[in-house]
Amino acid sequence: MIKQTILILFNKISKNPTTDELDVLDQVQIVSGALIQLNYTVKELQLDMNLDQAVRKIRKLNPFIIFNLAEAIHNKGEFAYLAPAILSYLNIPFTGNPLVPMFFSSNKVLAKKELKRIGIPTPSWVTLDEIRKIRSNKKYILKPIWEEGSFGLDEDSIFVGSDKNYISSIKEKNKNYFFLEEFIEGREFNVSIIGTKKGPKMLPVAEMKFLKYPQGKPKIMGYTAKWKEKSFEYMHTKRTFTIPARDQDIEKKIIEICRKCWIKLGFKGYVRVDFRLGANRIPYVIDLNLNPCISPSGGFVAASEKAGYKFTEVIELLLEEALKP
Repeated sequence: MIKQTILILFNKISKNPTTDELDVLDQVQIVSGALIQLNYTVKELQLDMNLDQAVRKIRKLNPFIIFNLAEAIHNKGEFAYLAPAILSYLNIPFTGNPLVPMFFSSNKVLAKKELKRIGIPTPSWVTLDEIRKIRSNKKYILKPIWEEGSFGLDEDSIFVGSDKNYISSIKEKNKNYFFLEEFIEGREFNVSIIGTKKGPKMLPVAEMKFLKYPQGKPKIMGYTAKWKEKSFEYMHTKRTFTIPARDQDIEKKIIEICRKCWIKLGFKGYVRVDFRLGANRIPYVIDLNLNPCISPSGGFVAASEKAGYKFTEVIELLLEEALKP
């Protein structure tokens, strides 16, 4: 029996990679191992800005399916849509999300506009052209427009609207790369979703617990909490899938929002949606993570394991989704 070839496409690592950038290598290794277990022939290709060369190599390999792990080329989030753009052009089945949702979700301002368009609660925001709209009695968070993995996002990104010095420093930043979002003080949840033959499967709702945080210390899943293993934030942040019975209404709202996002925004493959809970018990979507990290330590794999899936079963589902029209 001739084995079918799966090509793993991933972003070329930069000369001085950060921890979050190196994570893709772990994903390549674990996905490759699962594909071999499933009796596929596995090839690998790094993607950089030499797109003509990538197209030629892909055509020569002519894979059955491309497993798309390409993230931010040159560690720049604004290039995250290039892989699905190329693969759509080549008309080869590929895992994960299509070009259009990948593009607008990569740009967090566009993503928020899409959420607002379909009636999904998301915190209010202002661009750096609209700083005059900042309200002195509100708290804000300065967010990168394009980056993923919380790159450039930490507790020093949070400020009060009356802080004139902070606002003055914001004016020096590139308006094409940053925006301001109202900071929601409440609890943080996330839901991983995977496509199946029966439609999107909502994996168990996870809550991020911030343990023994000093009073006044912002509770956010910033870059430090996600990637710096020796930091206070990393060691005092814990994921739990145990949602109290009294919060079943919240859990139900979150699942309904995720389902609506998947259907209305054209998602495919796998997604993670991040929430903050407002004082009115309304879950606000703070981020759409298309093709989220599937390394062993990541939230998506943890949620799939909680749901009873083996990693090879997750990979099989993603391959099945890739073959859907």
